[in-house]
Amino acid sequence: MKLKKGFGLIEMLVVIAVIGILASIVLVNASNVKEKAKIVQAKATAKQIYNAIVILENDTGFWPGHKQPYEIEPGASGNEICDDLPPNDCEFKFSDPEAGLAATDGGYPDWKGPYVLSSQLTDPWGSEYFFDTDYDIEAGAGQKWAVVIGSYGPNGKGLNQYDSDDIIYIIKE
Repeated sequence: MKLKKGFGLIEMLVVIAVIGILASIVLVNASNVKEKAKIVQAKATAKQIYNAIVILENDTGFWPGHKQPYEIEPGASGNEICDDLPPNDCEFKFSDPEAGLAATDGGYPDWKGPYVLSSQLTDPWGSEYFFDTDYDIEAGAGQKWAVVIGSYGPNGKGLNQYDSDDIIYIIKE
């Protein structure tokens, strides 16, 4: 009697199932890595925007929105620069001339910009970054005000909905 060499049906099904499980694990990890890369990109871009603000300050003596450098405005309302325009209390967008980064409204002496391109002001999730001089960095645990540049993060919640998902670069506490 001759023995046939090869794989049986059950053996083939087991191999296919193992390959399917491994493939699903790889796909789940790939999406996690992609999300982490977006977070790293948002942090790096916030730092680049800060560098542009420093150059704006060196040239003009002002920060975006004609604000005084390093001034925290505790509990102020309507002082944010973001893409949530009224009724959500933002003065204007980062890309607007009043912000002074991508264009000027003529009120910045010795303006030598643009300091950033408008395309650099959008985070990896499609929202514009924000600049806030009264960001509460310990929300829920009291009020600890800071000047920050940030992204609303993966959930994209806007102004008046700051949450732990936000990605921020702290300029001054």
